[in-house]
Amino acid sequence: MLKISAPSSNIFTDKDSPSMSNQNLEKLQMTRLDLAKRILRKKTDRGTDVAIQLNDGVTLHHGDLLEAADNKILVEQLPEKVLCVKLKTLADTNVSIMLGHIIGNRHRPISINNDTVCFPIQADSEYDTFVKLFCEIAPHIEITVQEKIFHPHAGADIHGH
Repeated sequence: MLKISAPSSNIFTDKDSPSMSNQNLEKLQMTRLDLAKRILRKKTDRGTDVAIQLNDGVTLHHGDLLEAADNKILVEQLPEKVLCVKLKTLADTNVSIMLGHIIGNRHRPISINNDTVCFPIQADSEYDTFVKLFCEIAPHIEITVQEKIFHPHAGADIHGH
């Protein structure tokens, strides 16, 4: 069993990391929720048993490279269903406020890209729920469901009462 306490690099952010096309890398597929855990045990695509016990303050990310002994393992975040809401126009502040209020009341992590807000959903039935919740602002938005790697907006994924 390989023991990992921190990634050595990230193929997307560190220029000296090997590319994803490198066939020598084992792959460790993880959900976004698994990436947030400090202690976890998983198997790679080649069956290597990996015990992850991350140092304090360390979290795993899509593209992280894990190295132990002669093994090099690439962390791959699994895509998930996300609901994306695009504002048709940025001029109406009330629509933006209502959109933020509705999503915020559901305590969802969000990602923001230009005029689109995305957040994860667990089931297709949640699409119908959000369509109902957005009925008041429906003429001002476009709603789609996508399967993609979700990265929460930094600082927007902290919740407490």
